[in-house]
Amino acid sequence: MFAAKKRFSGLLLMLAVIMIMTACNSSTGSGATEQTVAGSEATTGSIETNTDSSKATRIYKSLSGDVEIPAEPKRIVTDMYVSDLLALGVKPVGAIQYYLENPFYSDQVEGIENIGDRGAVSLEKVVELNPDLIITYSDQVAEIESYQKIAPTVVIPYGTFTNVHDEIRGFGELMNKSEEAEAWLKTYDDRVEAARAKVKAVIKPEETFSILEVSDKSYYGYGDNFGRGGQAVYRALELAPLEITKNELMGDTQWKEISREVVGDYAGDHIFLTVGENHKNYQGDAIWQSLPAVKNNQVYELQEDRYWYFDPIAIQGQAEEFADMIVERAQQNRK
Repeated sequence: MFAAKKRFSGLLLMLAVIMIMTACNSSTGSGATEQTVAGSEATTGSIETNTDSSKATRIYKSLSGDVEIPAEPKRIVTDMYVSDLLALGVKPVGAIQYYLENPFYSDQVEGIENIGDRGAVSLEKVVELNPDLIITYSDQVAEIESYQKIAPTVVIPYGTFTNVHDEIRGFGELMNKSEEAEAWLKTYDDRVEAARAKVKAVIKPEETFSILEVSDKSYYGYGDNFGRGGQAVYRALELAPLEITKNELMGDTQWKEISREVVGDYAGDHIFLTVGENHKNYQGDAIWQSLPAVKNNQVYELQEDRYWYFDPIAIQGQAEEFADMIVERAQQNRK
């Protein structure tokens, strides 16, 4: 009987030890240690201790709040930010059709699945791709909430970044690839500087440039951060805008409709003119024909579905294309 009691007491002691060890392990697992990762004021990261490295996470401080994301996401779905990921050597598993058709990185999108188009994303397709991170520019609450039910979701609203350097560095922080971001920017700066040098060789500093778009009844004018080549013209190539462009189109307002009667007020010495299929080889009316840029053969037509894009890779390509256009036209006009 004594021996039985002794064995029973031993079993109770062992059980108590096991319970204490289990409690300690549970406490260690739930009280995660965080290690700060270098970042900007807008984005910092932290790594959660986890014995399974594939489940390691960090906190991304987005404009809409803290988001726990994988430390090394492997299956990313995005809508607009394909270019930013490709620039860092990251290929998403899914993106919307419009951005997959971007001609400036068309050679890099093989294998990326189409999840629909702008305003018509297929949530079923997103689920099917089993993403571990979703990056969206959406401002639709219902859509964002649907994404959040599928995977950790980072919302980066349109217009968050106003230049290529901030954008690439911002994504470098998000993806924990700041070194890759700086390497890409070094190449970007070198290529843009070469394009800028080409232009300076044939353009006088005081010559002005405008970005217009023609429609059936009017024109539209654009600034330096709304596509149509604005970032490439004014930021990358550093070409001079008109004062009216600086005052009216280079702040919170980046575009406006311009009546045909006053288009001359917005027409610089050179005009980059976005046209659709029905306005190719645009001749315009008498007012248009009277513009100095038209008379001097310094209007450069831009195919709309090529120059609507405004991502970092597109801006780099557009800057180089614009430089070649300007140099070629200068050579033609000298003959």
